[in-house]
Amino acid sequence: MFCARCHREYDAGHRFCPYDGAELAEARRVELFRFRPTRLRGTVFGGRYEVRGYLGKGAMARVYLAVELETGQPVAIKVLEAFAARAERTRERFVREAQSAAMIGHPNIIKVLDAGARDADGAPYLVMEYLFGESLGDWLRRERRMDADLAIPVLSQAASGLAAAHRAGIIHRDVKPDNIYLVGAQGDPYAVKVLDFGLAKIQAADHITATGTAVGTLEYMAPEQVVSDRPDARTDVYGLGVVMFRTFTGELPFPRSEQAVLLARQLATPPPRPSDRRRGIDPPLEAVILKAIRKRPENRYPSMEAFREDLERLAGDRDGPLTAEGPLPEPDDVYVPQGSFARNAAIYFYRRLGMEAPRFD
Repeated sequence: MFCARCHREYDAGHRFCPYDGAELAEARRVELFRFRPTRLRGTVFGGRYEVRGYLGKGAMARVYLAVELETGQPVAIKVLEAFAARAERTRERFVREAQSAAMIGHPNIIKVLDAGARDADGAPYLVMEYLFGESLGDWLRRERRMDADLAIPVLSQAASGLAAAHRAGIIHRDVKPDNIYLVGAQGDPYAVKVLDFGLAKIQAADHITATGTAVGTLEYMAPEQVVSDRPDARTDVYGLGVVMFRTFTGELPFPRSEQAVLLARQLATPPPRPSDRRRGIDPPLEAVILKAIRKRPENRYPSMEAFREDLERLAGDRDGPLTAEGPLPEPDDVYVPQGSFARNAAIYFYRRLGMEAPRFD
């Protein structure tokens, strides 16, 4: 049963919503959803999904609200823009998003229900579950910071979904607040869905990203991404660590600036202490954030699962000392680039900051 007012779902035994008292319906009322008009209204994708409205767009795709004709259930359809569809690598990454989500199959990862190509122009599309809520990015742009009682469960769920992706051999590579979706009504404990695996690195598909191409969002990019070294699970640990820094302080470790300077700081500048940006951040919480955003991957959490366990310790849901409070495996926290291209890139970025690059032996 479904509440059209707050969008909660209940078992068939309920008649009224326990949260707001509204009478429950057997199906969602799509006409009550928030969307904008679109010229595609009434278009049917794959003979199954009828477009009802426009939801938004990203850099390479537009997202529409649709209903599955057989069941009446709402879905979101993500359609690759025509200019992007002409690029083979972009099309491959788009298809990879469907493959990635299907391989993971985790409650904290958005479900991709179907995929195909539009009849009119062959543009590829994905059909995804429709989510009720907002992104963590939108939440932070409005509220700026999140209290620990709300934030730690959100971050733990995101870490759980990413850990499942890593077990499936998939690295997200673009972990940021806009790709963490908060499902549920404002003010309630949120369920979390991790979105957008379009940049994900599947171990069997390394050829899609060319050597020397940095992939990700600059403000959340790990040092190994800056110099185009091979990412691994600790790359996503870094991204979620920056998300955690922003969630608790309301700021990024390194402010937005000229692209090359920002990348140079991600590579070479030690991160500030969160407590320097906001009072009231206690030492255990600060230790967890700082461990996640170390320059050397060896000094971060060795896995997303280990990161999640420390988040659970902060919440009091797991016994034992924080691993973040232990000594660093490599006391000198300077990223060591791998390969000649990465070393040359690192030297360039150090020079952009007026610094002499260390010897990378």
